[in-house]
Amino acid sequence: MPDEISVQISKLLSSSFENLPDSTISRSNLARMWSLELQWFSPSKATELVDRLCDSGWLIEDSGSLYPCNGSLLHDPELGWQPFLSRVTEIPAPPDREISYVRSSPEPRVVDIIEHVEEINQTQTHSDLTKQIVSKVSSLSGLSSSEVIRRAERKRRALGPVSIHMAILLLAREQNLEMQDLIEII
Repeated sequence: MPDEISVQISKLLSSSFENLPDSTISRSNLARMWSLELQWFSPSKATELVDRLCDSGWLIEDSGSLYPCNGSLLHDPELGWQPFLSRVTEIPAPPDREISYVRSSPEPRVVDIIEHVEEINQTQTHSDLTKQIVSKVSSLSGLSSSEVIRRAERKRRALGPVSIHMAILLLAREQNLEMQDLIEII
């Protein structure tokens, strides 16, 4: 039965490597994730912990990338979990020292290619929809299409993460246009 520190390390590594595209990360990015993004450790403690996990065998380094050792991702962290490893003086040995990660470049599956083509088609549809909304707002407001786009882009920059469609609708609302016709286009 693994001790509590091993479980904590396993949860830490599971939360860190679970959603990475190729299950590898650089030392500095892992320390940055733990200290700045997740705010679990100070930057110096995060860097020290990465080094200690590498030295003890929990993390394996290959060509500047780190990946977890075999058997280290056995415990998923529960919602709201935070590690308490900043004061741990001794890191235990990992459960299995065999290398679990094999770097390969998989061939793209036909399903992936079809999904990629569908994404491209949706983007084209998105562009056509934008043109329709711009045209409608332009004709109803008396503004030129380029002016509608310019003002909508300015609105996007001011508001942050807002879609171009929402920015155009906000512009239309400022121009006191009938919103129902525009909403039906979307």
